[in-house]
Formats: sequence, structure tokens, C-alpha cells
Amino acid sequence: MKKEVNISPVIPASVFSWRIIFPVFYSLVSTLLLPLSWWYILTSGDVYDILAGSIVFVMSLVLWLVMVWGELRLRAVRICFKETCIEIVPFLGFGRKQQYQYDQVTGYTTLLQPSLPLPYECITLLGHQKELLQVSAFYFSNYKQLKTLMKEKFEDKGREEYSLKKAFTEIFTSGRR
Repeated sequence: MKKEVNISPVIPASVFSWRIIFPVFYSLVSTLLLPLSWWYILTSGDVYDILAGSIVFVMSLVLWLVMVWGELRLRAVRICFKETCIEIVPFLGFGRKQQYQYDQVTGYTTLLQPSLPLPYECITLLGHQKELLQVSAFYFSNYKQLKTLMKEKFEDKGREEYSLKKAFTEIFTSGRR
């Protein structure tokens, strides 16, 4: 059963938390390490240096994929609630804008994402069994307000179990999810 959608102007958009600095920092570091390690591999004459450079390159590539293509594209998004739709802009609000009409949203699920020292909660908006958006307590300082708004407007589809395999699969899927 769908709830009536009536968006209040009190929460027009998401607000990033100070913690956003961590994925941005790791994204920058991995972006710098990729060409540096590649240059090291190409200019090194020793087999052990080439092997070490190759290991650093592969680890930097994995870190880059997880941070840039995973975290910044899928989770570090700017969310704006309009009168008729939800507007999502990936890559810290610098990517291509996507809009989802409220009638496209069929509900939401919640999950606890493992983290140290404590896990943090994520809400995933669903549209006809497709994941549209993930709103995380890690990335947004106004997460509780966003969560309250979503609870009022959309149907709760229950809790979801965390899966590392699913998290890595999301990085390589085309489109939003």
C-alpha cells in the first residue's frame, strides 16, 4: 500500500557529514598512486621492483574502484526532495542528475553496514524491486531527518542482511544499481 506523498520544504536536500573526508581522501590517494605506480613499473629495471610496483598498482586500482566508482558514485550523493520527485546527483553532487518520481518508489529497506567502532544504518529506496538510492548515516549529518521523511512517505519493506558480495557487485553494475 502506497502512502500519500506530500513533501515538506523543511528538508530540501541532504547535508554531508564531516566523515565524507575519508572517502574523498582515499579516492585522491588512490588516484595519485595509480599513475605513480605505473610509472615505477615502466621505469624500473629490477624484477623485484616491477613485482612490488605491480602489487601497489593492483591494490591502488582496487582502492580506486571501491572509493570512486563505489562510494562516491553510489553513496556520496546529493539528494534533493522536490514536489514530484527525488533528485539524485552522484559524485558529491558533481555528477549527472537523476530523477525518480515518487510513484516510482515502492518502499525502502534498512540495513546495518559493518564499521568500526560501531556499524551505521543505511536506507535503500526501492523502485519495483530495483535499488534506486542508498541513504547512509555515515555520509549525511541530517540522516535522522531524511529517515523520518522516508518512513512517513514510503512503505517499509523490512531489514536487509549485509552482504560483502552484494556490495562489491553494486560497484560494477551499470546504471544506478
